[in-house]
Amino acid sequence: MTSRRRRPTSPSPAQAQAQPLEDDDLLSEILLRLPAKPSSLPRASLVCKRWRRVVSDSVFLRRFRSHHGKPPLLGFFKVSYRNPIFIPTLDPPDRISAARFSLQLPLPGGGGGSPPVFGHFYHMFAFRHGRALIYDRSLLQITVWDPVTGDRRAVDIPEPFGRRPVYVSNWAMRCVDGHVHGGCHSSPFEVVVIGFNKYRRRLFTCVYSSDTGNWGKVISNAFNFSGHKTRSSTLVGNFFYCLFQSVIGTVILQFDLDTQIPAQIDVLPEMHGDGGDQISPAEDGGLLFLAVRDFSLNLWKHKINSDSAAAGWVLEKTIELDRLLPFEPRPDTDTPAPMNILGFAEEHNVVFLTTAIGVFMVNLESMQFKILPQAPGVGICHPFTSFYTKVTFIVPLTAWFLDELSYI
Repeated sequence: MTSRRRRPTSPSPAQAQAQPLEDDDLLSEILLRLPAKPSSLPRASLVCKRWRRVVSDSVFLRRFRSHHGKPPLLGFFKVSYRNPIFIPTLDPPDRISAARFSLQLPLPGGGGGSPPVFGHFYHMFAFRHGRALIYDRSLLQITVWDPVTGDRRAVDIPEPFGRRPVYVSNWAMRCVDGHVHGGCHSSPFEVVVIGFNKYRRRLFTCVYSSDTGNWGKVISNAFNFSGHKTRSSTLVGNFFYCLFQSVIGTVILQFDLDTQIPAQIDVLPEMHGDGGDQISPAEDGGLLFLAVRDFSLNLWKHKINSDSAAAGWVLEKTIELDRLLPFEPRPDTDTPAPMNILGFAEEHNVVFLTTAIGVFMVNLESMQFKILPQAPGVGICHPFTSFYTKVTFIVPLTAWFLDELSYI
C-alpha cells in the first residue's frame, strides 16, 4: 500500500505576520509609554519573564525616565527631632508606604526612642531632584540622602560655618548638566552652604563638588541687613534664592552659583502674607512669590529685564481658597480658621496648606484639591518627586502587592 505524500501546508496569514509584541524593540517602545507611576512597571513585569526582562533593563529605565521628563510627586517628608518621616500622597496601587523611605539618623548620647541630647538637631534644608540635604548642627555635617536607592553621603562642613558667630543660614543643591530630573541617583552634584554673620553683616558661601569630594574656597561678601533665614528657597537657572526675615521686613537673597556674588531683592509690603510665604520658579524662568492673605493665595511674579535688572513685582493671580476648600468656621466666629503654607512642589505646581480641618494639597493649574488625613502635626513639608523604577522594586512582586494592598 502506497502512502500519499503530504503537501507542505502554507502558514496562515495570522502566522505569517510577525506578532508585534514579539519584537523586543517594539515592545520596549510600547512599555516606554506606560504612565510614570510606581505601579506601572511592576504590573507590566507580571505578564511574563520577557516583559520583566525588558522593564528591568537599565537602558530601558534610563529611557523611561528621559521619555517622561517630569518625575511623579510621591509624597512629602516632614521632619521630627530625629528622623525625616515620609507621608505618601498617591492612592493605591501607586501609594508607597512610609517604611520604604525610612532613615534612621545617628543620635549621640541617646539611642532607641530616647530624646536628643541638648543642642543636637537635624535640619532638612532641601529636597531636589530626588535627593535630600540634611544638616546636623551638632556634628557640623551634611548628609546627602537618596530615599529611593538608600545611598547617603556625609560631608563635614568647612570653617567658619556653624561656628559662632557665623550661623548656617541655608543650603542649595543642584545636579550637574546632562542628567534626567528624578533619575539623578548616580549623577554628580554640587552643594552650596550659606552662612551669615549678623554682627558684621557679612555673607559666607562655599561650594562642595561630589566629583572632587572637596569644598572650594570660602567667599565672604558684605550684605547690608541683619536677620535670619526662613524655610523657603529655590533654584532658577544658575541662581539660588532664599527668603530672609530682616529688621526691615522680608527680603530675598539672590545668589549666583557660578560667580558666587549675592544680591538683594526687596519684597513689597503689600506682598506679605499672614500664613507663610513661599518662593518658586516661574514658568518662563522668573521668580514667583506665594503668600496667603485673608484666605486667598496671591501669586506675585518678579519680572526680569533683558539686562537681568529687576523690573519689579506684578500680581499674577489670586486664588480664593475659602471658596475652593471646604473650610469650617471657628466655634466663636463665622470666619474660617487661618491657614498656612507648608511647602510647594515646583515641578507639579502643587501647594500644601494646613488648616483647622487638616492638610490639603492644591494643584494651582487644575484647581483640584485633596485632603491628607494621614498628615497631622506637619510644620514644614518637603515635597518628594522621583521615578520609583528600581530593579529591586520589581523583583519581590508578591511582597510588594501585599504591602500596598494593606493600604486599600
